Amino acid sequence: MYTGRPEDQRRKEQQAAALAAEIAQLMTRIDALGIGQCLPGAGRIAGPGFDIRRTPSQGWTAWSSRR
Repeated sequence: MYTGRPEDQRRKEQQAAALAAEIAQLMTRIDALGIGQCLPGAGRIAGPGFDIRRTPSQGWTAWSSRR
């Protein structure tokens, strides 16, 4: 949980919302390719030919499922 100043938290939440909007646009573009949909799951997003997964270090990684 964030323990900083409320104004800093609001700024970070606005940044997070803007980044989430970019992710949504990318997922829409992937869906529009017509080769499959992006599907959310616990700790991952699967798409046509790729997975985006949560890593043990709490980051995210993308890899091709068509190796």
